[in-house]
Order: sequence, then C-alpha cells, then structure tokens
Amino acid sequence: MVAIRCTQKLLARIGPPSPVTEATTTRLGDWYAQPLAIGHQRLILLISEHSRLPVIMPARDSRQLTRNFPLALSHVLLELDIPWQALECEVAETRKAVVAKTESRSLLGTLTDFSHLLQWLLPGRPGLDLVQAAVELSHTPVQPLGRLGFPDRVTRELLA
Repeated sequence: MVAIRCTQKLLARIGPPSPVTEATTTRLGDWYAQPLAIGHQRLILLISEHSRLPVIMPARDSRQLTRNFPLALSHVLLELDIPWQALECEVAETRKAVVAKTESRSLLGTLTDFSHLLQWLLPGRPGLDLVQAAVELSHTPVQPLGRLGFPDRVTRELLA
C-alpha cells in the first residue's frame, strides 16, 4: 500500500483525499504529486518520499492517477536498471494506492525545484520523452537526502 500525497491544486482536479489508515509498504515511501504545465503540455510530477526519485506522467487522465502510476514508475525503474525482482515488488505495492493530502514541506520544496528544472529541460529538448526526463532529473543533487544525495543512487540503495 502506498499513499500518493497530492497538492491542493491536484486534489481539486482528482477529488477529495482518502484517509490513510495503513502504513506504506513500499521501500520508496509515499509519493508526492503536483500538476505542472509546460507550454501546451499538462503533466503530473511525482517524487518518492525516501529517495526523491521523480516520475512524470501526462495529466490527461489525472482522475486515474492511482491506476496509471504503477506503469509510469516501472518505466523509470527499468531505465535505472533496478533488479527485476525489486522492481516487481515495488510496483506491485504501488497498485494498492490511496490519494492523500501532503504532509512534508521539504518534499513540496523538492517538487518545486524539479518543476523549475523541467521548465528548462523539456522545451529545450523536444525529442525527450517523460521517462528520459525523469531519469535526467534523478541525477540532480538534492540536499535533504544528506550531503547532496542523488535520487537515482538512493533509489538503487533502497531497492538493492
């Protein structure tokens, strides 16, 4: 089970949050999500609570966020060469997802930072798909992970 913790702006689009009654069972923790507009593209940016790993999804099916998220996550984890068994376990746990409200200002700050980076990354590279963009963002140093941790490296450690 995992909680996808959405900003108020995203909750306004997808509906009210559910009460979180169970503890998260994923190694990457809860996921924080916010909507993002880059030119004509409408996206949802998500990051992992424990590693700050980004996942970027089209927002056209935002009401189906919990159903579409596991597939988007699996594509990013495949690109990071996560071992198949760990990838399969993590993705299976995300299939049991609930939508909840955000709880961490630090994670919201990372979402904002990544949003600003994407404003420059996506328009400058028109052939870049969302999985590649998420992988590139995962190489960005993030201070809350401790002495400039990198989301891709922390993800590999957590799923090793």
